[in-house]
Amino acid sequence: MEAIAKYDFKATADDELSFKRGEVLKVLNEECDQNWYKAELNGKDGFIPKNYIEMKAHPWFFGRIPRARAEEILNKQRHDGAFLIRESESAPGDFSLSVKYKPLFYIVITFDKITVLFYPKFLYSSVYTKPWCYLHVSIVHLQHPTYVQALFDFDPQEDGELGFRRGDFIQVLDNSDPNWWKGACHAQTGMFPRNYVTPVNRNM
Repeated sequence: MEAIAKYDFKATADDELSFKRGEVLKVLNEECDQNWYKAELNGKDGFIPKNYIEMKAHPWFFGRIPRARAEEILNKQRHDGAFLIRESESAPGDFSLSVKYKPLFYIVITFDKITVLFYPKFLYSSVYTKPWCYLHVSIVHLQHPTYVQALFDFDPQEDGELGFRRGDFIQVLDNSDPNWWKGACHAQTGMFPRNYVTPVNRNM
C-alpha cells in the first residue's frame, strides 16, 4: 500500500530509509515490527517509523461489507473488469477481491496480505513460497439453474440476507463461498447459510 510522509526522517542505520515530508512511499511489509514498516522510495527500500507516515485510502477498498453488497456495487458497473476489495466474511483477517465478468460470472480471490496486489514481483517470485502469502481463486459460473431445499427456517439478521421457511426451494446463484451462498426465493435474492439447506434435483 502507499503512505504519505507526515515528517522528514533521516536514516540512522544502514537498513533504514530516509524520506521527506509529503513524499509517497510504498509500504512493503507492515508486520516486521510493531513500530517499523518496510517501505520503498525511489528504488530503495528500508525500514521507516510507522508514526511518521499516514496510509493512503484507496477508492476500491470497501472494508467490511457483505458479499451481496459487493455484487450489488459491481452489477452497477457497465464494463467487465470492474473490481473491489473487501474484508473476507468467511475468513476473518483475510481479504476478498471480486471481479465482474458477465452476468452470474464472478472471479473471487481470497488473500491474507493486501500488499500482494501492489507489487507484481511477489506474485511471480514469492507467492507460492512465502508462508505469509496465500491466494485462493474461485470462479463462479452457473450454466444451469441449481436448487436446494431449506432444512430450517432462516430469518435475515443483516441487509443482503435471504429469508426462507423450512421446505422452501431456493435457486442457487453463487456457491463459491463454503459457508454462505447467494440465492433467490419468493422473488427475493440474498445470502443464506449453506448448512441450512440440502441439494435437490428439481426442474423449474
